[in-house]
Amino acid sequence: MGRKEHIEQDGRAVERTPEKPALAPGVRLTGELRETGFEDRQWLVERDGKFVQLTELLYRVGEQADGRRTPEEIAAGVTEATEWAVGADDVRFLVREKLVPMGLISSSEDYEAPSGGQQTSSPLKLTARVRVVGPRFIDPFTRILQILFSPFVVVPVLGAVVAAHVWLYAFHGIGDAFREALYRPGALLVVLAVMLATGVFHEFGHAAALRYGGGRVRGMGAGFYLIYPVLYTDVTDSYRLGRRDRVRVDLGGFYFHLIVALGVMGAYLISGQEFLLLIVLLISIDIVRQCLPFVRFDGYWTLADLTGIPDFFSQMGAFLRSVLPLPRWKGARLPRLKPWVRVVFAAYVATAVPVLALLLYFLVTRLPFIAGTIWGAFVAQTETFSRALDEGEFLTGAASVSQALILGLQMAAIVFLLYKIGSSLALLLWRRAGRSRRAAS
Repeated sequence: MGRKEHIEQDGRAVERTPEKPALAPGVRLTGELRETGFEDRQWLVERDGKFVQLTELLYRVGEQADGRRTPEEIAAGVTEATEWAVGADDVRFLVREKLVPMGLISSSEDYEAPSGGQQTSSPLKLTARVRVVGPRFIDPFTRILQILFSPFVVVPVLGAVVAAHVWLYAFHGIGDAFREALYRPGALLVVLAVMLATGVFHEFGHAAALRYGGGRVRGMGAGFYLIYPVLYTDVTDSYRLGRRDRVRVDLGGFYFHLIVALGVMGAYLISGQEFLLLIVLLISIDIVRQCLPFVRFDGYWTLADLTGIPDFFSQMGAFLRSVLPLPRWKGARLPRLKPWVRVVFAAYVATAVPVLALLLYFLVTRLPFIAGTIWGAFVAQTETFSRALDEGEFLTGAASVSQALILGLQMAAIVFLLYKIGSSLALLLWRRAGRSRRAAS
């Protein structure tokens, strides 16, 4: 799955205004966020490896804030460079109420600016992530693999993929592949090994697409998403690209998945090993699963980039506050959206929220059954391991240990997900109660 850091919108107020504002350490002006769903142009600033979305006025103030100019000089520079007539008091307000709280400008020499806003701990974020390889390892591969995104390669490859899949599902069938995979010794191990390698190749698809569009991957690694272990590629740099390039990055993993499927079908035609076609089916199922846009899989990012909304989940609250301006609902609001994007966003909220609520209800109500099943399988694996040690079957014992670890991680992931959801709800209720107490006093 391609992973992007979400773009932040707002921060908290700090009562300090530096005499000569300067960008905070780790902050870099990036440029315009291209081809978005917003009516007004949006701009990007990179802070500690993450992007922050700004209006042009805030961005231009940041451009002038070099640590040498006073608010009066910054106001003059912004007025000259833009269509706004900006005064020194305007600059002080924007710095104090916006740029300092977002961690983009240091508030003073002896005060460390906050890192930006209230940090949320969303259960829909990738957790326990560990970066395994960095750009130094990835770049030599993407320099070569990006050739696969040339139109002279993409068109014939996709044509061959369509023809091969029509042949497989409409004429050949996969029944024999199931039977051979189940009854042939070692076949399922080959299928598992190829699927793991395909997952890695999928991630290189995202990285190579980013390289082809002019960006650079920041790393690859592994983590947990919801209750599943996943691989990820940090393609945050794609925010600098246009819509077509961003969508190519989102779909690059699917494209590389299909290349593997085509190669597997070629291997079947050469070897006649029917079980290999099961890999093609599993790849197809995985692509369909990742196309579902209700969680942050590749289909989610594709929909986000097609509409020009950087991240639906991180901006859902701001969107609802924009379309439902209730007096007591305080917080950041989204900039004006294009009418068709507003409709898409509203339809997404109306669809995704009930689906996720239903999935959560199913998980909670079925938790005793799921836990009992996992525990029973865990006990069975420990017994198998014990027998394997007694009989000297070390390979069987190693397989049992591996499966027991997977079961344990699965249960731990379920518990952690429920904890994240519960803690997020508790924090929300605590903040609302605090606001109510302050209002009453």
